[in-house]
Amino acid sequence: MSIQTPSKFSFFLFFSISSIINFLLCETIYFESIHSADHLYLPLLLKDLVSGKGIGHWYLPPSPYFFPDLLIDLVLFPFVPFLYLPSFYGTFQMFFVLLGIAIFISFYTTKSKSLEFLYCFEFLLVIFSLIGYGLGDKPLPFSYFFSGAHHSSGFFFSLFLTIYLYSLLNDKAKRKSRSSQVLPLPLVFIFFFGFSLLYLSDRFSFAVGVISFFVVRIWNLEIPFADRISYFKEKRFWILAMFFLFWNELIFFGFKDSLSIPSSFQTLFTYLNKLNPKEVITLSGTYLFDFSKHIFYQGKSLLILTGLVFFSFTRFPKLNQHLLLVFFPVLLMLLLTIGRFTYLHPYPIRYLFPLLFFSLLGITWVFFPILQKINPKAPVLVLLLLSGILFFFPFPREKTKAYFTQITETKVPYDLEKPIRFWSEGRKTPIPIGKDGKPYHWITGAFHTHLTE
Repeated sequence: MSIQTPSKFSFFLFFSISSIINFLLCETIYFESIHSADHLYLPLLLKDLVSGKGIGHWYLPPSPYFFPDLLIDLVLFPFVPFLYLPSFYGTFQMFFVLLGIAIFISFYTTKSKSLEFLYCFEFLLVIFSLIGYGLGDKPLPFSYFFSGAHHSSGFFFSLFLTIYLYSLLNDKAKRKSRSSQVLPLPLVFIFFFGFSLLYLSDRFSFAVGVISFFVVRIWNLEIPFADRISYFKEKRFWILAMFFLFWNELIFFGFKDSLSIPSSFQTLFTYLNKLNPKEVITLSGTYLFDFSKHIFYQGKSLLILTGLVFFSFTRFPKLNQHLLLVFFPVLLMLLLTIGRFTYLHPYPIRYLFPLLFFSLLGITWVFFPILQKINPKAPVLVLLLLSGILFFFPFPREKTKAYFTQITETKVPYDLEKPIRFWSEGRKTPIPIGKDGKPYHWITGAFHTHLTE
């Protein structure tokens, strides 16, 4: 691709084609994933909110995903038919992810190369989607690029805040003009408010963002070490950090009582108190081994991605290498802590989503120079061809709607309750029950009556 100075129309063309492709991915390959019980939580919560029912009757997850997830749904709600919210959510989210990538890449290279990078990123995303679908991966790991309520939106927003803060702190010209303070007070307020919304909505994504900041800040070898840690020597930094944690924990404590949000830390400590250190180590090793077997049998597209990362890692940008190296053990520990000792889950692949994103970014960086050697029209034609191929995939919308609207039971398992409420657009509100037949108090708004007491 030899575009020297791509026009605004070139970018408009890319975002138009990529949005169509991403919508088709949501309606075909990823339809089952993004219309599962967990992912339908936010549209149903929003429906109760705007209809005047409120959300006081909801049992919310430890991460309620109010921001930016609920905000995105709220923006789309007046313009998108309710039953299409999950697909438009994924399309809308990916539009801004690609836009963020374009802006970030343009800081380090030309607009021409940033456009080539976008084409390559979208192409690889579709290819891995097709590979995962063809190999029968369960769940399809790249569905989290389009998902709501499973940390992806929070992670993208957290990464955006981190990179923006990092760029401001590295701006030498602006640093000289504000020698008496780290950042102007209006910017401090913006970041405090932004990270607070993230902390209250999704502490997993908040933690990922904070770790990203420390990694990119301290590991930047182009800056003298004294400068890299200068902000951490400031008393104001630590005072603000302590106030931030105290203030937001106080607000979250109020949320937990009024909105029935479970305490993850309490659940974790209660479970660990039953075990001795030897049992913890044994269970951890067994869990990680079983998890790796799940990847081998259910995530073969991840094995392909891992192989490509292994062989091309040294050609990744330094920042990308650093983030992958740091996040691999960190996310593995979070996976273990949450999946094995807090909310028992045999295969919570979503906690490794940041690794998928950074891996795909790195592989795109390695492959996109190939585009410079081919005809400028080829990437456009390839994406159009892929969109045409997706039209031949099954569109399960009508079949799914018919299935769930025909269910008449008043008490159903959790994985059926939300789809029934969603596809009936709230006309049916069955009560979710667990294996013991008792009401299942987990991420549901079905508890409107005394029947659940």
